[in-house]
Amino acid sequence: MIPLILLGATVLGAGVIFGFSSFVVGIALLAGGVLGLLAFIGAQGRQMPGEREKIVDERHYIGGNDDHRRHYDGYDHHRG
Repeated sequence: MIPLILLGATVLGAGVIFGFSSFVVGIALLAGGVLGLLAFIGAQGRQMPGEREKIVDERHYIGGNDDHRRHYDGYDHHRG
């Protein structure tokens, strides 16, 4: 609701200053829309406390087969 009020105020102000022609109203709407889009893109979302940390995924493998280690460290653990 507030962005629409701000956009209306932009159009009203431009109309008062430059006259209420369709060109002025169109340019004011276009400029207000682009400015609002840039503000929306640049705004960060609401973050909860403690949400800045990164999550590190741990993998735990079950069983006697250690074949997965070869893919991560390049060392073949089966051959000693």
